Amino acid sequence: MAIRKLMSAAALSLAALFGTAQAQQTELKVVAPWSNLNAYERVEKPFWSEKLKEMTNGEVTASVTSYSELGLSGVELLRLATLGVFDIGHIVVGYSVADDPVIEGLELATLIQNVETGHKALEAYRPVIAEDLEKKHGLVLLGVYPNPSQVLYCREPVKSLADIRGRKIRFYGASMNEFIEAAGAVGVSIPLAEVVPALQRGVVDCGITGTLTGYSFKWPEVTSNLYGMRFGWGLTLIAANKSKWEALPENQREAVAKAVKTLEDDLWTLTATDDKAGIDCNTGRAECPYGKPAAMTYVEPSEADDKERRRILEEVVLKKWASRCDEACVSRWNETVGKVTGMTARK
Repeated sequence: MAIRKLMSAAALSLAALFGTAQAQQTELKVVAPWSNLNAYERVEKPFWSEKLKEMTNGEVTASVTSYSELGLSGVELLRLATLGVFDIGHIVVGYSVADDPVIEGLELATLIQNVETGHKALEAYRPVIAEDLEKKHGLVLLGVYPNPSQVLYCREPVKSLADIRGRKIRFYGASMNEFIEAAGAVGVSIPLAEVVPALQRGVVDCGITGTLTGYSFKWPEVTSNLYGMRFGWGLTLIAANKSKWEALPENQREAVAKAVKTLEDDLWTLTATDDKAGIDCNTGRAECPYGKPAAMTYVEPSEADDKERRRILEEVVLKKWASRCDEACVSRWNETVGKVTGMTARK
């Protein structure tokens, strides 16, 4: 009888332990950007679908879906993340700035012209973004990364910034449109997946997207000129719904946060190489690691172009952005991003 009681107690203990282990296993729902982007196939998808499980000792897994598979344009992500439609989202800043000028502060058109400056600006501004996401949107910031730089693809030659005057240019994000208009062009908002037919039909003369993104979406088939001013970096936030995040056991939160830091680092590294690779693939000036190179003509902005860029950035873009932010927002930007870039925002 005593043996039976001991066996029964042992069985109950094992069941309890097994049940606890089962309860600690978590599957996260994740949404990441477009599936035909290099970052998704090479880094984002493998991380969420495979590496996260390994890095959390099997306690946390994830099912990842792309914007493309869900039919999303990108503008919905910040709101969907806040609503908890998924657990973790990759939120492309340029598509969500209408909801929050504080976040927009790190992706103002032409502000960042190289990866190194972008990284320094991010590290200075990261606490501001994290606080803003939590207070305004109920989100926890886990990571931030850029995509290859956003440059100008045109059907007709562009030898200087002045050459875009009068042209219809596909843009995304308020500050990008403000810069375009200040340079004398006309901004046209078109979803990324619809730009190629728009260029074919003459709805737009040019379009702005990433160096490698344009190549992946076959923009060189409908454009012939690439102008290398950096209009943005497709900056992307990795953020978790706060309620769902806090429902996870503390050890799982720590493990996921640590794992996402490696994802962020890998994506920064990829951007640094893919930015150049995109130009090489579009122009054929060097070997293309992702397929047959196109033969676009590439133009590097001149010193005169850069001087005009800074003028428009300071007199138009920063001024209009500051009008969308309160005094505290502008002050914190000047103390962080402003010091890194040598720019000052004034209301």
